[in-house]
Amino acid sequence: MDLFSTSDHVVVCGYGSTGQFVARDLKSEGVPLVVVDKSAERISLAAEDGHLTLLGDVLAPEVLKEAGIERARGVIFVLPSESDNLFATMSARELNPDIFIIARHSSDHARDKLLRAGADRAVNPLEETGRRIGDEIVRPAVIDLMRIFVEDADPENDDVRVREVKIEPGSALVGQSLKDADIRAKMDIMVIAMRKAGASTRFNPDPDRPITAGDVLVCMGRLSMLRELHAMAQGGSN
Repeated sequence: MDLFSTSDHVVVCGYGSTGQFVARDLKSEGVPLVVVDKSAERISLAAEDGHLTLLGDVLAPEVLKEAGIERARGVIFVLPSESDNLFATMSARELNPDIFIIARHSSDHARDKLLRAGADRAVNPLEETGRRIGDEIVRPAVIDLMRIFVEDADPENDDVRVREVKIEPGSALVGQSLKDADIRAKMDIMVIAMRKAGASTRFNPDPDRPITAGDVLVCMGRLSMLRELHAMAQGGSN
C-alpha cells in the first residue's frame, strides 16, 4: 500500500501522544490510515509503529492532497494549536465536502468554531481518550448507542459488542430485507440502526426494507458472530 493507491482511509494529522493513541486504535480495527506530521522525528516514530506516513505541514492544502484527502473516508486533526486545527478543518472541508472530520479543541469557544468551520466532531483529549476519538471515526453512530447500553451490560460478559457493519457489493445480504436475512435468529445479533452513506441513522429500521450495497448496519451481539456478519457483508461465506 502506498499514498497513490490508498483510498477509503483515515488521515491522522499530528503524531503526538493523542495521535499515537488514535492511530493505534484505528490500526487495531483494520482501518487503513496515513499519518501526517511536520516533525521528521514523529514521522520516523509513526513509520516504526507500522503506519503509512507523510512528512509535511497539513496547513498546506497540497500536503492534504498528497495524503489522499480527496479519496479518504475521514480525517482527524490533533494538532497542538486550536487555530491550526481550525484552518486545517476549513481546508479539508473545501477539498472533500463529504469527508468525516474530527478536530481537537481545548476550549468551548474553539469547539463551536470548529463545528461551524465544518468539523463533524470536535473533541477535547482532556475529556476523551485517544481510543474514544478513534471510535468516533470508525463507528460514529455507535458512540451514543454505547452510552445507552453500557449501564445494562453484564459485567461478566465482555464479549458483547456494538459494531457498524458496512454492506459491500457482492454480499449475499444485498437485496434481502432484514426480515429475510433473519440476522437475529441465525446469529443472535440485534440490528439496532441502519443508515445509507451520507444519510442520517435510522434507529429500529424497517424489517422489510431491502439491504443495498453501501448500507451500514449498527449491530449488537457477540464478537465472534459480529465477525461472521462482517465477513458476510464483505462478500464472504455465510
